[in-house]
Amino acid sequence: MRFTEDPYDPDAEAIPEEEPLSRFLLRFTLNDAMGSAPYGARTHAMPTERFVPPRNVLRPVPLSPFACADERFLVAPGLLARVQGDEERTILDLAALHRGTLTPLLEHGFRWSTFSE
Repeated sequence: MRFTEDPYDPDAEAIPEEEPLSRFLLRFTLNDAMGSAPYGARTHAMPTERFVPPRNVLRPVPLSPFACADERFLVAPGLLARVQGDEERTILDLAALHRGTLTPLLEHGFRWSTFSE
């Protein structure tokens, strides 16, 4: 399987998918769940070292990132997170089934671009 940023551009580079189909589908499903969750939050880009506190609660999903972006998934009971970034800057996306699952994250003092309350 290959990923192409623009499938309509005949000169676009095709990047091979690293995961087997079953793991690709799991990653795709997690990505879809992020978009369909009733409650969500997203931080502005922040220094990566600020991301340490929530990472202590969230467990990483052992999947490689999509070929087009450095995105990793993390989970906790009732919470799904997607982390995008590098050694310097990180953006944290969160998705939850219940609003109360997001509320404890307010105490970390992140600057939120969106937050379901």
